[in-house]
Amino acid sequence: MDKDRIASENSMNTDSANRGADKEGSKAKKRRKRPASMIVKVIGIILCVVFGLTLLFNLTIIIKGLIHPETPPSVFGYTPMIVKSGSMSSNTQHTIYQNEIVDMTPEQIAAIKVGDTVYTMAEDYRIENKVVSVGTDAENPVYIVERPAPDHIETGDLIFSKKIDAKELKVGDIISYMEGQSAVTHRIVRINEVDEKTGKRSFVTKGDFNNGVDTGDPIQEDALIGIFKARVPALGDFIYFLQKPVGMAIFIGVPVLAFVVFDIIRRNRSSSKAASKTEALEAELERLRALAKQQEEKEKAESAGKGE
Repeated sequence: MDKDRIASENSMNTDSANRGADKEGSKAKKRRKRPASMIVKVIGIILCVVFGLTLLFNLTIIIKGLIHPETPPSVFGYTPMIVKSGSMSSNTQHTIYQNEIVDMTPEQIAAIKVGDTVYTMAEDYRIENKVVSVGTDAENPVYIVERPAPDHIETGDLIFSKKIDAKELKVGDIISYMEGQSAVTHRIVRINEVDEKTGKRSFVTKGDFNNGVDTGDPIQEDALIGIFKARVPALGDFIYFLQKPVGMAIFIGVPVLAFVVFDIIRRNRSSSKAASKTEALEAELERLRALAKQQEEKEKAESAGKGE
């Protein structure tokens, strides 16, 4: 009988050890799953925030554009605009002649070679030119040059112009202004004196890509949108696509679909976990019942042995 008791205690100890090992294994699995789950949640939150802010930004721009269709809408003093022309692009070559070069003696001009930097003028603005080729045109030297500009603007960019007091503008600044129903962003090459009648200045502008200054009347202060501050390459094309019906449908539909799929996966995982826990509890209950029955049978056997 003592042997039976010892065997019973050993069995219970073994069961306890197994349960402990199972619990430790379950905890280890949870610890492994927790980082992955957290990463998925963080990514989901980031995507929701990004899509939400972009949608809010687009809606704000659209609503302001409907209220004031005569001018581009601004947000917090900044006016975002999509660039649809390459008039401020630096991705081109220009031809210049000897008589256009400034700040050099005839001897220095005669010694110009590929790779040199020379300067020309557009009204009051000094243009930097990098020589890439030297040739002749009707026996007169001509120079093929590039005009690298750190503040160049390319087609498809999204640019931001900030509202500014016209008195703070200077030659060389890039400004955005209204020309009829269109917004134009060009560089100031001359600032005219204050008009005695209006008390305001006007501006002569030029696109870096263009060879000559802008034709027509100078830009008046009232037409100013702001001074160019920043550009995001190629983002303008993406924003323009989102403003179309197909783009809006994709932009709204993809996050909604992603959320629905994520919710379905989450619910399925929760259901699977609940089912696993139920099965584990049922198995534990059956095991306890079997142990209880076994113990009861042993106690009956011991009682019968004592009666004999």
